[in-house]
Amino acid sequence: MEKIAYLGPEATFSHMAAVSLYGRSASLYPADTIEDVFEMVEKDICDLGVVPVENSYEGAVNITLDLFYKYDLRICAENYLRIRHNLLSREEYDRDIKKIYSHPMALAQCRLWLRANMPDISVAEVSSTSLAAAMAAKEPGVAAIGSKDLSRIYGLRVLEENIEDHPDNMTRFVSIGRRHSPPTGRDKTSLLFFLSDRPGALYKALGALAERGINMTKIESRPMRTRSWEYLFFTDIEGHEEDDRIGEALRDMEKECALLKRLGSYPKGG
Repeated sequence: MEKIAYLGPEATFSHMAAVSLYGRSASLYPADTIEDVFEMVEKDICDLGVVPVENSYEGAVNITLDLFYKYDLRICAENYLRIRHNLLSREEYDRDIKKIYSHPMALAQCRLWLRANMPDISVAEVSSTSLAAAMAAKEPGVAAIGSKDLSRIYGLRVLEENIEDHPDNMTRFVSIGRRHSPPTGRDKTSLLFFLSDRPGALYKALGALAERGINMTKIESRPMRTRSWEYLFFTDIEGHEEDDRIGEALRDMEKECALLKRLGSYPKGG
């Protein structure tokens, strides 16, 4: 039975993504932070880890991108999870709420609803939606924002349903490990690269993809923490690194990059 690490505790959206990818029969191990997930896989405590990488409205989960540079792990699979947020509390009515807790990403995804419906209520960030629910279960006058599963686990009422600002709010999760995913004919390849300091380096690096008609579905830059004013680039392209034209393009990109790290090829998520 595979051991799967995820950003816990139970009933977080990372937990839901792990169940969606590997089923409830897998051995699921909650971690306190995203870096803990990477460490548990790196140290062979778990076979795989599930982490959030980007949201359709709030953008990249920057800590996840930074950790791909730090750890030598590959992306093995991806999953897109529809995110539905709910206002949860032991109180019976909205008017009894004095404070709201949730994860920063969840609060950001409900910003407009909170402004319109609870403009005078204090809002505080915590490390997970599950921790927010646990606090709401213990403290009078407190509510949490999170999934409906949390209401079952912590004995909370669902005061308001689907309070996310956008009905098509999605978060992309990836599975990380050391395994290699074989080609399926419907694959995606993720790359991390750092450019040589010379004119036109980014143009030439991406030109290796354009010349072969390879579609780039995403590109993101992050500051290098070890060098001021220099950047890492993260990109997703369509195809598998074992495809001939992908392999040729990556070899050409390597000539223009000081570093090109292949983060993995894997089936496209649904």
